[in-house]
Amino acid sequence: MLLDSRRHPVRIEDSTDTHEPPRRTDPKAAPEEERLALQIEELVGGTVTALERQARWRKAWYATVERDGDEIPIYVRGDKQIDAEPFPGLDREAAILTALEAGGIRVPHVYGMSTDPVGIIMDRVPGTRDIAEAVDDAQRESIAEQYIDELAAIHRLDLQPFIDAGITVPDSAEGIALAYVDANEKLYRRTKTGPEPLVEFALRWVRRHVPQGRRRPAFILADTGQFLYVDGKITCVYDLEAAHVGDPLFDLASLRTRAGTEPLGADIAHLVKRYEEATGEAVDPGVLSFYTAAFMLTAVSSLSGPLSNLAPHDLQAEYLQWDLMTRRAMLWAIAEVVGIDIEPAAPVTPPSGYYSRVTKVLEGTITRMTPSSPTDEANRDAAIALSQWAGALIAVGRENAARDLDRLSEILGHRPTDWRQADQELEQFVMSAGPEHDEKLLAYFIAQTEDRVAEAVSARSRLDHYALKPVEI
Repeated sequence: MLLDSRRHPVRIEDSTDTHEPPRRTDPKAAPEEERLALQIEELVGGTVTALERQARWRKAWYATVERDGDEIPIYVRGDKQIDAEPFPGLDREAAILTALEAGGIRVPHVYGMSTDPVGIIMDRVPGTRDIAEAVDDAQRESIAEQYIDELAAIHRLDLQPFIDAGITVPDSAEGIALAYVDANEKLYRRTKTGPEPLVEFALRWVRRHVPQGRRRPAFILADTGQFLYVDGKITCVYDLEAAHVGDPLFDLASLRTRAGTEPLGADIAHLVKRYEEATGEAVDPGVLSFYTAAFMLTAVSSLSGPLSNLAPHDLQAEYLQWDLMTRRAMLWAIAEVVGIDIEPAAPVTPPSGYYSRVTKVLEGTITRMTPSSPTDEANRDAAIALSQWAGALIAVGRENAARDLDRLSEILGHRPTDWRQADQELEQFVMSAGPEHDEKLLAYFIAQTEDRVAEAVSARSRLDHYALKPVEI
């Protein structure tokens, strides 16, 4: 993700404190940034005068290159370093950016790839993603409409340049509809370490509900809604690692879930109408609901591996929230397709008195810690939120877990002894169940997820966005 280019990178200087390029030793023995600077200079030409690690969960850097008297802002998009990508390889994304630029789409220009560390060396495009910084609602709406127009232009592109870049084109209606689901299922199977009954249910459900008659493949972004703008004008679209050939309505569906945490500037119904005007094609609300469920399924399944084997360097607090967000949105979208209403569980009231003391002391202890970097500050905020979440689990966690087992007994015919047995037996049931069991399984997963959303008191405002509102077209 490209962030606002108004941040100022830290200058790289040698021990003599001059503004000359630092003297470098054997690249293999040099620090990571030194190795990266050498590769940037080779690809861009000129001299790296500044290089700063971006404060975010995946590796990325801001750089400045001086070339022929000009300063060239550079962004380096690094590797995630986790097995969580359905289309692995940043070189694939670099090829997509190059093909889009050749097709007239506003994307960062790519100079090439660094290999150690792995990264895409590209122009740092000016702008911000924060739609709140627009001058007024009219400008926000204009920005959103510009993005839709850009999306429609991408969907009209000739597929041959992407085929030349190694992108697969599905050859059936099911292949077009489920291209991203299929890719993520391979990732899910590769990283799965334990039972995942909801994922197995949803994978079977989407395959039984593929929209019929939709056979026009298009190049799509999949993870939409990521753009920068300056003075009310979009400067680029970015973050294209999920892009592939599929159904263009998949992109509109993914916008619904982006809007919850990163507002687009206009509501989704307005943007769907804008898309219809730009393309001359009517959008089927039922198909939009299906693709919303399919997109969220890919997120749920891709989180399975990281959540089952959490490592200290992982963005653990975010993973916990993402898991609930995506599960909730997927289930609400499935409910839209089948025509049922969901009643959200009431938020948990945190405990008081004696049972609140430990979490209050924990929160106070964390608050007194002084962060020394933006990363430290983010970790402190996450720890405070987790302490509040833990307080709610103290209040109702055991009761909800018992109620979950009671509900499951109505499906399995007996009450499992604990959650491990419950997940194992429910997955086995799902794997052999026919569509006649969909209604009761869906009701079970909705009740389970809504209870867990209610427990996540510190993330409630964020999770509320994923109780999806119908799109009135």
